[in-house]
Amino acid sequence: MPKFIKMVIVFAFMSVLLFGCSVANLVVDPYTTLEFEVSNKVNPDLNGRASPVVVKVYELQSKTIFESQDFFMIYDESDKIFGPDLLSKDELSLSPGENFKYDLKMSSGSKYVGIVVAYRDLENSKWREIIKLDHEGYNTHDLMVDSLSVHVKKP
Repeated sequence: MPKFIKMVIVFAFMSVLLFGCSVANLVVDPYTTLEFEVSNKVNPDLNGRASPVVVKVYELQSKTIFESQDFFMIYDESDKIFGPDLLSKDELSLSPGENFKYDLKMSSGSKYVGIVVAYRDLENSKWREIIKLDHEGYNTHDLMVDSLSVHVKKP
């Protein structure tokens, strides 16, 4: 096979690899999947019994306000404090021991997804997590909702 034809084939193959995700984005809107794994000991009451938690999911253009505000401002006043940085929000109720898959169709301009968990003991909990979004692919983020903390599970 002539060298020129081999080069054309290699170029075509590399183009498909490089532009595959971009073409896919024209057909299917970018999305990210959040897979929540909820501990059997989540949100303990005074007697140590697990309780359901409310989880709010915020699609954001910037993480600055999300990282700097307290729980109640984010939870109760999100429309007001985020303004145009807030592209969408949703509320979930998760039970102890539950595994839940949440698909987020990404809006144009979204850069982050913020997660807030309404624990009873806010003072001693890690109640927020932020995830940087990738518009080039279709990603899954595994989140662990422990007794008093929420975090992205490391692979």
